[in-house]
Amino acid sequence: MEIEDIIRGEIKGVVGCTEPASIAFAFSNAVKFFRDNFGEPDFGSLKARLGVSSEVLRNASTVKVPVLKRKGVAAAAAGGLFASADSFNPFSTIDSKKKKAVFSLMRREKWLRTEEVSSGGIFVDAQIFSGKNTSRVLIENEHDRIKKIWINGKVIFKASEKPRRRIKNLGEISGIVSKRNKNLEHLAEQFIVKQGKLFEKFKFRNSLAAVEGLVEKRMEGEAVEIQTITGSGNQGIFISLPFYEIYKKVGKKVLPAVLFSILTQIYLTQKKGRISNICGLANKAAPSLAAGLAYYKGKSLKEIKDIMSLTEEPLKGIVCEGAKKSCALKAFICLSVVYKNLSMTLRF
Repeated sequence: MEIEDIIRGEIKGVVGCTEPASIAFAFSNAVKFFRDNFGEPDFGSLKARLGVSSEVLRNASTVKVPVLKRKGVAAAAAGGLFASADSFNPFSTIDSKKKKAVFSLMRREKWLRTEEVSSGGIFVDAQIFSGKNTSRVLIENEHDRIKKIWINGKVIFKASEKPRRRIKNLGEISGIVSKRNKNLEHLAEQFIVKQGKLFEKFKFRNSLAAVEGLVEKRMEGEAVEIQTITGSGNQGIFISLPFYEIYKKVGKKVLPAVLFSILTQIYLTQKKGRISNICGLANKAAPSLAAGLAYYKGKSLKEIKDIMSLTEEPLKGIVCEGAKKSCALKAFICLSVVYKNLSMTLRF
């Protein structure tokens, strides 16, 4: 089913912020393809070059890289050089031995050159040089979408440009949800239950505390695996945990509403983009969560649209200043607005 594939592609478990993870993923693949073609690179003399969009550079420069507990692009790139390229979760593969190798590389001078490129959105161009050979990987549009791979300047892989399925409107979302597809509801359940394990692990008293607390832990580099949605771990936390709190009380009854929020988040991301200078919690996750909670209360599409607008309006001034500890406060503010609007309009 096409919608099922879209949801599977948009929900992924990742340790750490997705922008540095994307940089690490690009470099880990550059090493993999270098190794496949030339053998082990010489890390003692290896050089690296990174071209990156302003949005990715902003977030990767301000957030702590998990395991390494260091901020900055160099930590993300160095971590990627010693991480596994098997999946989009590179920092989870860095053990104590690899950690020492990462810090050894970072102590070298001028091993990495970083350039900000004019391309907007998700853009990561990672290249390594060892001896006379080079390997280069380009990621674009999505954090883990490899667009091109070069070996010694020759393209050996180019992703096909297939048209992506786009969600038209909330009416289409309502129609999908109303069919009560078991596979789709199972994905929705997995999304909140996996995130809910962290709710229980850290013994948060409620969803407000859980959302704020997990976002802060993530921004401070704690090695916890978060279920991301549309490329954002913070937005994944924001949408899932309020529903998990309800799920503990009513069980599967809440799953259609969870699915409504997931699809609304995907719909808004398709319209507004994955990353920008506007806080994604404010202009995507908050209205998406409000939409799902309103759906749970049996509201009409018009009422859901009104609640989404009512939620987004007071949050318009929240801009993205990078992935920082302060994102936790933004998450708390956005969720408070969602709950306040719902309590006023729905007696939630």
